[in-house]
Amino acid sequence: MTESETKPTIGAVMVLYAPDLDVTDRAIAAILPQVDLLCIVDNTPGADLSARFDGNPRIHYITMSGNAGIAAAQNRGTRWLLDRGVDFLVYTDQDSEARPDTIARLMHGYAILTDGGVKVGLAGTLPVNRETGEPYRLSARRIDTPDDLRRIPGTEGISEYYSAISSISLIPRRAMLDNGGFDESLFIDGVDHEWCWRAWHTHAYRTFIVRDAVIDHCLGQGDRQLAARQVHIASADRVYYQFRNYLWLKRLEYTPAYWIKKNGLKYAVKFFYFPIMVSPRGKYLKNILRGIRDGLRRRHPDGSFPRF
Repeated sequence: MTESETKPTIGAVMVLYAPDLDVTDRAIAAILPQVDLLCIVDNTPGADLSARFDGNPRIHYITMSGNAGIAAAQNRGTRWLLDRGVDFLVYTDQDSEARPDTIARLMHGYAILTDGGVKVGLAGTLPVNRETGEPYRLSARRIDTPDDLRRIPGTEGISEYYSAISSISLIPRRAMLDNGGFDESLFIDGVDHEWCWRAWHTHAYRTFIVRDAVIDHCLGQGDRQLAARQVHIASADRVYYQFRNYLWLKRLEYTPAYWIKKNGLKYAVKFFYFPIMVSPRGKYLKNILRGIRDGLRRRHPDGSFPRF
């Protein structure tokens, strides 16, 4: 059997929304040499960048003709790549820049775990703040190293977490087919976390961070210092989904208790901090109140994710 017949194929999904094209071009240039196919899904209203990518047969561009949300865009790209038989799916975005060996390190970590009998749903990266060079504090909680991981050689740099952000992450084809796609009703916030929690709850797929698989990243609109902690500044439009989705997710049976408590405290702070300290203050307050209203009044539509 030849090398081409045994080497797994990797397809990446990159979601765009009103991108800075210079930054996005760097992100594409960084990820493309590391994957076999790149499906770019554009949520920007009125955008059509297809001519920009026509010359590269390994890039497929899809416009969503409006902002359908990150989950819907990821599902659209996932379906296109699965139809072409890829073995692994990589999820990235317009401003996450992979290091030259990021995907190889993810694949190496995945191989170590699966060779040791571990059921891997997602292998994630370590995001580094491109402005400061410091690793971000991961929003998910680390799981104390299980006994089965300690027995597997080479796992010293791999940690198990309840969930991981999708920039940049690796999901095997089988896990995506078993678990289904991303929850489109969430639109943006909590999409990656919900997928990981559901994968564990329904199929015992586990989530890991491969700490030497590093990416350069910037969360939100930047960070601000509040006492001893950094506050990630989301846009005024996005806070609607943050507050609504928190109230939706906290009622799911598989949402971890630590996440409910931690984010309840975080959003209590944001409820006062954003309308007082971040402009446009009135818009922040309005969207926070809308998010709380819809989170309480409207029921989360269970099962709002596709099966491939």
